Amino acid sequence: MALDLFEGKGFNGATLTVAVLALLVAGVAAYFAREALFPPKRRITIHVLTPVRLLNGARVGLEDVEVSRRGRILPNPHVITVLIRNTGRHAVASEQFDQGRPLTVDLQAPIEALLNPAGGQAPSGVVVDGTTVCFGPELIRRKQEIPIQVLTSEWSNPEITLTEHLVDTEVRVQLGGFDQPRASRPIDVLATAAASVGTTAAIVSLLTGFLN
Repeated sequence: MALDLFEGKGFNGATLTVAVLALLVAGVAAYFAREALFPPKRRITIHVLTPVRLLNGARVGLEDVEVSRRGRILPNPHVITVLIRNTGRHAVASEQFDQGRPLTVDLQAPIEALLNPAGGQAPSGVVVDGTTVCFGPELIRRKQEIPIQVLTSEWSNPEITLTEHLVDTEVRVQLGGFDQPRASRPIDVLATAAASVGTTAAIVSLLTGFLN
């Protein structure tokens, strides 16, 4: 009689239920383990647009036009736009700025002023110092784009220098088109494939045992 209880359909159904629950628990554990081993990668792209020259002496009638600031004539004024873009899948919190140190972009050109965008104010957390634009520590939300415009007295197409101390965050500088979406890392692809194969094999094994 006792053996019949273990051989009946009720016992097989209970076994299948317990196995499925165990599989779900294992899946949740594997997810959190993966998050612990491979924390979410944050990414910031610094996009420096092509500088706009305010004066062009080659144009007829502009030879005597000058740009001055505080009584000083700017020899070769340009407006440079720097876009700070969150191109990752997660927000970058102010805590990601290690020891509160800002992200800095050295334009290698004398910055005369931080400009306000049309109809608005300059973004918070931005400071200009000499030839450098400093940003942060400041929250950068997912997919957020922060435009920064500065007026320079010179521009000779120098090499841009980036300095950053962000934790668990990839930062890159681009002087051309916007960056393309990042391809999946091989470790992510392998982990996803292994998890899918393992889950499928476990389900097939359970159903085969139940039906037999």
